[in-house]
Amino acid sequence: MAMDPTTPAQYILITQCLQNDFFLNLDCQLSLPDSAVSKLLLDSESGAALRTEGHRRVLSDAELHRSPLARFLDATVGSRTRGHGDGVLHLINIRDWHVPGEAYDLERRQYGAHCEAGTWGAAYVDGLTDLLAPDRCAPADGWGGRLRVHHVRSNTLFDFQHSSGGRPDLGEPAPLTTLLDGLLGDGRQETTHVVVIGVLTDIKVQLLLTGIRSRYDVRQLVVSDALTASRTLERHLTALDFCQRVLRTEVMAGLAELARFLGSRPDDDRRLSRGGDAEFAGYSSYIQDKQGILSYEDARLRDYRIQTSERLRRAQHTVGFASKFLLGLGTCLLLTALVLSLVGVFLPGRIGWQSPAVLGALGVGQIVTLFFTRPVRSVQDALAEETIYRMILESRSLKVALARFHITTATSLRRHDDVDGQSDALARQLEILEKIDTADFERLGQLGVTPRAEPPGPGRSRRGNRAQAP
Repeated sequence: MAMDPTTPAQYILITQCLQNDFFLNLDCQLSLPDSAVSKLLLDSESGAALRTEGHRRVLSDAELHRSPLARFLDATVGSRTRGHGDGVLHLINIRDWHVPGEAYDLERRQYGAHCEAGTWGAAYVDGLTDLLAPDRCAPADGWGGRLRVHHVRSNTLFDFQHSSGGRPDLGEPAPLTTLLDGLLGDGRQETTHVVVIGVLTDIKVQLLLTGIRSRYDVRQLVVSDALTASRTLERHLTALDFCQRVLRTEVMAGLAELARFLGSRPDDDRRLSRGGDAEFAGYSSYIQDKQGILSYEDARLRDYRIQTSERLRRAQHTVGFASKFLLGLGTCLLLTALVLSLVGVFLPGRIGWQSPAVLGALGVGQIVTLFFTRPVRSVQDALAEETIYRMILESRSLKVALARFHITTATSLRRHDDVDGQSDALARQLEILEKIDTADFERLGQLGVTPRAEPPGPGRSRRGNRAQAP
């Protein structure tokens, strides 16, 4: 259904799991680390640190008022309550809310007890309730129609599913589904702006964005980097990378820019600055860079394995041929010995036992030495040298990949203000790899996995030259 282009814009701010169990309850298994909590609830420029009392984190009202999350909520939700802002802002607060039942048991076994109905841990973060639930003291006119607050309780991992206590029922619409069907299912794709903030980035936030993208045609879908967090930086960045590349969701870092995207007009952009925290934009290539290093190393290792495996295959074929030959020769020798013994029994004096015994022993000794001892030793040498050679090449491929990462990136080629820092980082990484190599080779030596020493000669030189070729 096409809408009139002059239709007023509609703004939707979805908060995910801004609850005490995730931020302040140290007894909760899903509680965020200090770094993630500080990112959202502490002003990075104030130098304040998180304090604990018993098993809870405690923040003063003044600290919360200066926090990035509170400043953003005040610039969006608070400004609407003061009569400012464009269009209508729908504030949708999604909270985990679990009652005893099979659905909760499934999550509890994996993530531990959290957000149990009616507990302090399931409540909004202490100190932010007025901004997350301003409808508790809303005026009669509802702030002139500028703000509408919706509280959604979710008892499943995927907010678009609902459970009445047992397993999630796909046929029963979840409260979030009913709400968003009314807000996003009216064809207002061009004039609806949707922003998602909250935790955890790699679980609840990512699943929420996946559901929105798969169910609705939303053109303006944004997730905040500054106001989302996960248990580790890598998991946070991986989730944002997935949202950006796969879900086609814009990742926005600036708080002032995010507030303007929701139709607000912040009076002081500096109050919404990020401070010194790292942004996703600075790490947008983190996953690709890591994958590039690993893929380069794997490609080089495949080449090295192809080059070094031919000798081992030849030695194995030689051993197989020698084994078959020795089996046949041994059978023939036994039959010959049996025939000669019978001849000696029935025709005494015709054949003496000394000559066949001496000649047979000499022949067997020569054959065993020629066809069995050397191939086995060759295989042992080949396996030992193959093991060491591959370890050396693997170490070399990783060192080359790290060197390429530090030396040939666009930043290092165009900017030379931090060359010393990059060189120091590379030197420390290579030093660590050298220590790992030394420890590995010492352990191999203790196990006896060492190449057989041979005196230098033409043959040895040729092999050494071949080893240097790759």
